[in-house]
Amino acid sequence: MKKKISFMLAGLLLFGYVALAQGYTFRIMVTKGDNKVKTAGSSDWQAARIGGKLNDGDEIMIAEGGYMGLVHASGKTKELKSAGTYKVSDLSSELSAASANIASKYADYVISKMSPEEREANRRKYASVTGAVSRGTEGTINLYMPSSVTVYNPKVVLRWEPVENASAYEIKLKDLFEQTIMVAESDKPYYVLDLQDPKLREKVVEGLVIINVSVKGNEDVKSGDAAIELASKDEGLPYEVDLQELKANLNEDSAINSIILAEFYEENNLLLDALTAYEHAIKLEPDVEFYKQAYEDFLMRQGLKKKEAQ
Repeated sequence: MKKKISFMLAGLLLFGYVALAQGYTFRIMVTKGDNKVKTAGSSDWQAARIGGKLNDGDEIMIAEGGYMGLVHASGKTKELKSAGTYKVSDLSSELSAASANIASKYADYVISKMSPEEREANRRKYASVTGAVSRGTEGTINLYMPSSVTVYNPKVVLRWEPVENASAYEIKLKDLFEQTIMVAESDKPYYVLDLQDPKLREKVVEGLVIINVSVKGNEDVKSGDAAIELASKDEGLPYEVDLQELKANLNEDSAINSIILAEFYEENNLLLDALTAYEHAIKLEPDVEFYKQAYEDFLMRQGLKKKEAQ
């Protein structure tokens, strides 16, 4: 019994130490609009900035049409979308206590990468990069993916650079033996691929498909072939435990949670899953420039997007 109590006390002390070591209640991960913050004991409102730390006693003022994404010290996230003033202590009390800190870890990665200094440094670093991933034989259409990629989630977004004056695209899916198993069309420069689609699943060999995109009616304008393989969850994936813990902590479908998941996927080289998470974040909050900037930076970092003309 004494040993059990000792373990409980040790756990409580460790949790308290982690909270203290963080040195904040929330960090600002995303901010859009003329949002302001006021620290405890001060009467002055200051402009909110990415990476800013907020503590109990501080206040937040969200401007009309503004948006703010916060990450709690526990890793929980909070979005503020309505204009008004919020007390940090009230926002914190709305979140259930969480001992898992993995979401906070990946949120910190995002905040670090999105600081103005880091973004500028990365732009200079990757400005001359023509492709950080292997593409095989490239075609005239640039797919935003490597020539071979593993995906964790069966449903992913395939995106490519649009072709001028193209009214529609043809997406051809082939099996391991180069046999066409499905042809789809899209009038947009993207397509949502579902590897568990009943029409496709029974034709896919070993969870792998080869895709090719061309301009409808003109197969001379096409991408190179790219292979997509669905990860087998029976093989004990090295990131599985961490991913499930992260998803449990990010149990709300929100843009800020999607961006944290995107960071996790990128760190584990699940590039199409990361791209899909970025796309989802933008879909949820299309007016928040932060998510578009983060997406562009990801494409540049990974060499998925061709260098823009100078």
